[in-house]
Amino acid sequence: MPLGGLEELSMPDVIATPLSEWRSTRFWLAIGVTVLAVMAVTTLAFVVIHNAKDRQDSATSAQNVLSSVLPLLGTWVGTILAYYFSKENFEAATKSVTELAKQITPQEKLKSALAKDKMIPRDQMFVESSPPDRLRLAEILDNLERVKKGNRVPILGEKAEARYILHRSIIDSFLSAAARSGKPPAEIMQQTVQNLLDQDPKMKVMAQSFNCVRQDATLADALDAMNKIGDCQDVFVTQTGSKDEPVLGWITNVVIQENAKV
Repeated sequence: MPLGGLEELSMPDVIATPLSEWRSTRFWLAIGVTVLAVMAVTTLAFVVIHNAKDRQDSATSAQNVLSSVLPLLGTWVGTILAYYFSKENFEAATKSVTELAKQITPQEKLKSALAKDKMIPRDQMFVESSPPDRLRLAEILDNLERVKKGNRVPILGEKAEARYILHRSIIDSFLSAAARSGKPPAEIMQQTVQNLLDQDPKMKVMAQSFNCVRQDATLADALDAMNKIGDCQDVFVTQTGSKDEPVLGWITNVVIQENAKV
């Protein structure tokens, strides 16, 4: 039964409770070495002074003993104290660094990262640049599988400006629907990006769900631009942030998530 409003401790709780500081081996080692050092040095000094032949010799001996013993005693005590408090100092320093790191928010990390330093450069992007009515969806999937560069395909215009962004899931869904509708395989293989865009107005909206930021923007700016458009997961970097300018790089929601980690 609980006594005085306090619950009884179970045996596992008692066993799991760590030893208090005064019961630790380190504590008694520090006390023991310090006490023994002081006693030994004091005894040595007393013996040397006591065995001196006369007062003058005794004074000289006392001075010599103090000059040699006190630095030694100070070194020993300092070493013991340094060992004794090293763990506490390390834990305090670790705690301070941890608390400081917690004060850095994901938003602050994004503000300190430039988009041009974190973007996927244009020469490393897998893109398609042919007119939509000439881009066969089956060929896009084959190329995407060959280069192994994710599941998104930016489609650029004549001036290398961003026009559409197609996710593989959209292409797969469109071709699967065509197959279920009874279209022959040969006709399915001829389906183009334009066919996909013309099938449903929502498809075109999804393909244009991207935004642009200027080249000196931060990842925080890219996130803000992404949030301004529904279902937007992609931001392209251009010189001034205009969609009519050539694409310099590409920032996905995955890039932002990775750089927002604290």
